[in-house]
Amino acid sequence: MKVVDLTMTISPEIKVFPGSPQPSFLAWSNYDVHGYESEVMHMSTHTGTHMDAPSHFKAGGKSIEMINPGRFVTSAVMLRIPKKANETITVPDLKGHKIRKGDTVVLATGWEQQNQNYMTENPGLSDKAADYLVEIGVNAVCIDGPSIDPGFDSKFSAHNILLPAGMIVVENLCNLASIAEKCFTLVIAPLKLSGASGSPVRALALL
Repeated sequence: MKVVDLTMTISPEIKVFPGSPQPSFLAWSNYDVHGYESEVMHMSTHTGTHMDAPSHFKAGGKSIEMINPGRFVTSAVMLRIPKKANETITVPDLKGHKIRKGDTVVLATGWEQQNQNYMTENPGLSDKAADYLVEIGVNAVCIDGPSIDPGFDSKFSAHNILLPAGMIVVENLCNLASIAEKCFTLVIAPLKLSGASGSPVRALALL
C-alpha cells in the first residue's frame, strides 16, 4: 500500500483565510531546562488542510467531535475539473463523473498550484452543483482550494447548502497531482475538539 500525504504543513507563514490569525507557536518547555520539549499554538480551527463540521454554517448543527468517525475513512472519487480564478464547478462538470451515494468527492481544480490571490479568487461549487451532491447523498466534499465556495461568493452558498444537509467539507487539500487513481481510500482525521466548528486534519490517500 502506498500512502500519499494530501496535507498542508502548518507554520507561521501558511496562507490563511482573510480575517483569520496567522498561526503562532510558543516554546512552552525546553529540553535543557525541563528535560522535554513542548509548544503552545494559537490558530483558527480552519487553518491549513481542515474539516468543516455542520455547525460551521448551521446553528445547533453537529460540532466536530459529534461526527461519526466512520465517515473519516472513506471511499473517495477523484474529479479532475480544471478551473481558473473565480470559476464555478457546475452540475454538467459533475455529471461527467460517476458519483455514488456515500462517496467522498475530491475536487481537483488545479488551484493548489496558484500562489497569487490563492485565498481570494479560488474556484468553487455553484449552488446548483452543491444541491446536486446533496441529492446524491455523498459523505463529504473536498477541494484543493481554501473554500468550497468560489472566491467571489460572499454569501458562502455551497457551505450553506452542504453543511446544513449534514455533509462534511474538507478544504486546502494538496498533492492531488500525485494520485493517478480515480478511486482510492481517503483518511481525513480531525482532532476531537469539543464544540468546535472545524479542525485541521491529516488527509491521507491510501493507494
